[in-house]
Amino acid sequence: MKRIIPLILLSLPLLVQAQDTENYGAVWTEVGVTKVLPYNFSIDAGVGFRTLDWFEDANRFDASLGLGYKLGKHLKFGLSYTFIEKHYREEWKENYGNKSGLFNGYNVDAAHWAPRHRVAFDVTADKRFWKTLRISLRERYQYTHQAARDVDRTRYRDPSYDAAGRLVRDESGNIIFDDTEEVVRHKAAWNRHLLRSRLKFAIDKKGWQWEPYISAETHNNMGERWHLDKIRCAAGTEYAVSKQHKISAAYVFTHENDDDGNENIHAISIGYRFKF
Repeated sequence: MKRIIPLILLSLPLLVQAQDTENYGAVWTEVGVTKVLPYNFSIDAGVGFRTLDWFEDANRFDASLGLGYKLGKHLKFGLSYTFIEKHYREEWKENYGNKSGLFNGYNVDAAHWAPRHRVAFDVTADKRFWKTLRISLRERYQYTHQAARDVDRTRYRDPSYDAAGRLVRDESGNIIFDDTEEVVRHKAAWNRHLLRSRLKFAIDKKGWQWEPYISAETHNNMGERWHLDKIRCAAGTEYAVSKQHKISAAYVFTHENDDDGNENIHAISIGYRFKF
């Protein structure tokens, strides 16, 4: 059983890779600071930046502030707020026809940024086995509010036809339209309630500066009959440069199946944290 659980975690990316989804590379960076307070409290702050298609497109910027409390050796509570700026790429939507069967063309939403507000509460339990292996389980309730926004949209209508009644296309094979219209599309605000469950195995031996780990996490949408929005697996390590400075690097695989899209994200995650 000790070997089966890690093998299951490592095989999850292969299972979701079999689905017909888009694959993207990404780079995630994060810098954080932790202030230890009396009575087992602590304050955390951090900023993060993420890209998509490796370094091609900016995907997300975030800033967070949190409060932690440790109850004994094996139980920790956390409360945090995160402000997120999420980037949406240009989105093409093809309309194959209206009620009369006529071809209507394309709607193209321009690329834009949208703010999000996120509040999370989590409970983490962990225990060390054989003085080396640390196993932790984190349960996190996460509430996200996406603000309403106006998006520029280009509407392509009235396709051109040749004398034989065929659609006229350019050299790239795109349909040529006689009429285009610039409009503004209003996208309403939305709220999302998630339960994020993460199981983590780490080699945490006293005296070691390295702490390699593997983890698996599920994002269950509480407002959509516990729909599985995301599966996330990670393999990486943390390195304690000193008591105050710690760096980390990991490979993170995420399969998304929510409002952000149906895609696989292969990310290289790099982080730095200062603790005092």
